[in-house]
Amino acid sequence: MRNRKSCFSMMMRANNYCWSVRSRTLFCAVLCFTWLSNAHTIEESETSGSNTVARSLPITYDELPSPSAETTSAGQKQQSKALYRVSCPGLTECVPLAECPELLLEISRQCYRGDFSLSCGMNEYEPHVCCPRVVTSPTFNDQRAPAACGKSIVQGDFYNGLGAYPFVARIGFKNTKTGTFIFPCSGSIIARQIVLTSAHCALAKAESHRLSSVRVGDYDTRTDPDCGSTGFCAPVAINHAVSQIIVHPDYIEGQYHHDIALLILRTPINYTVAAQPICLHARKQDLTVGRRVQIIGWGKLSTSAAKSPELQSLEVPLTSWDKCVRAYASTGALQSPQSIDGEWMCAGGEGRDACHGFGGAPLIIRDQGRYAQIGIMSFGAETCGALNMPSVYTSIAHYAPWIEANSPKVFV
Repeated sequence: MRNRKSCFSMMMRANNYCWSVRSRTLFCAVLCFTWLSNAHTIEESETSGSNTVARSLPITYDELPSPSAETTSAGQKQQSKALYRVSCPGLTECVPLAECPELLLEISRQCYRGDFSLSCGMNEYEPHVCCPRVVTSPTFNDQRAPAACGKSIVQGDFYNGLGAYPFVARIGFKNTKTGTFIFPCSGSIIARQIVLTSAHCALAKAESHRLSSVRVGDYDTRTDPDCGSTGFCAPVAINHAVSQIIVHPDYIEGQYHHDIALLILRTPINYTVAAQPICLHARKQDLTVGRRVQIIGWGKLSTSAAKSPELQSLEVPLTSWDKCVRAYASTGALQSPQSIDGEWMCAGGEGRDACHGFGGAPLIIRDQGRYAQIGIMSFGAETCGALNMPSVYTSIAHYAPWIEANSPKVFV
């Protein structure tokens, strides 16, 4: 058996390179956990008829259902290079070390001591650790779950056309006198009969108009059906009647605290190339200042002279909350007895932004080929797109428990 100190000595030699502290920590953890996987292989007995075969338990880390293991020429199952422990204790969960930055320092210390108590597995690239849960993740559309959320059927680098962002929906208000519709804000599909949006959108009041439906499968508001540049066409967009509006109980009309709502549809959405559910990102740790994110919706961008009829996307940076406090302190928008720390996010402020028509629209990230929603457009500055004037978004991570608790389980 390899001496525990070998990991330490190998890391010390590796430190001669100009690596970051985080890189060195990950490197050490990989070496230590590799030693552990070589020294301790957990096996279980798999019985088939009267024959019992011992095998290593494989575990996948790509968050997608794994295909059946293919056989080798000798007829034996190929085994993935992974160590597996049954479960993590208490309110912790098994995630890649890179996704749990709060444990990097402790893992480094344990590495030197040969302590693997926080380990829950290892693949060919990095160890997995028992990471403390910050919030209870939704049982549906969690980005780390193997559910089919956050996927675009149409693939392509830098592609922003039809089907690129199929999870955005238009919120429809019907004119009670003429029967015509307007779509002043947006939302996101999180289940077949649930659309997530802002409370100020769900409770918006306009003369002779009332919230009536959600339009899904739209891309270009001038055409129906929409067709891509390569010739393929999406199904006709459908208006789904809203049967129930669930608004956060602490939301007050005219303010922006707890600006979140769920729209329950009367009929289920038929998922197509232009209509798919998005994942919900329930973690805050990796949403660091400077990370590039996207706001998606129908509306006017500060960089355009007029509102576009096509679905728009704009990349903006996550900014510090202090920047939003400085920008909006004089307006009183951030002050309320109902305010709770962490309910908002701040993004933008680099001289371009999403303006009118983007209320309720999703703020998203892309990770490992899947899209996840991190925020809901709540409000911005009158001087939209001005330098150092970011917009404010309702935090998905903060309200993940509320979304789960208030989503009718029959529709999830």
